[in-house]
Amino acid sequence: MKSTLRNCLLVLIAVLCFNCSSDDSSDPMSGPDPDPDTNPNPDKITTYNADVKAIIDAQCVRCHTDPPVEGAPFPMRTYQETLIAVDRDLVLRMISTSINNVMPPSGRLPQETIDIILDWEADGFLEE
Repeated sequence: MKSTLRNCLLVLIAVLCFNCSSDDSSDPMSGPDPDPDTNPNPDKITTYNADVKAIIDAQCVRCHTDPPVEGAPFPMRTYQETLIAVDRDLVLRMISTSINNVMPPSGRLPQETIDIILDWEADGFLEE
């Protein structure tokens, strides 16, 4: 139930964010928005410990630590903390094509990395 509610909330946020966003046609990083409801690798079960933690540690924890730095609003050092971030639109910020809204702030992650996050989402944000 909680997972279904979280997924519905993510879809609602996505609709609101993408419909209310400004025109990014002059943005060099813009392109077609990825579909957050896809499962990039339906033949694999992606989990936090096996696949996602290394991405979070390499790309997020330098700011999303405890205490958070560089304006990060919350830590992401553990699975539980990362789930809180998911509730706060982590996936939408990582897949964003807007240079003003993307995480990490240094620039959009490679599509292969984003696909791992999207696959984790499609598989239900499993820890193990």
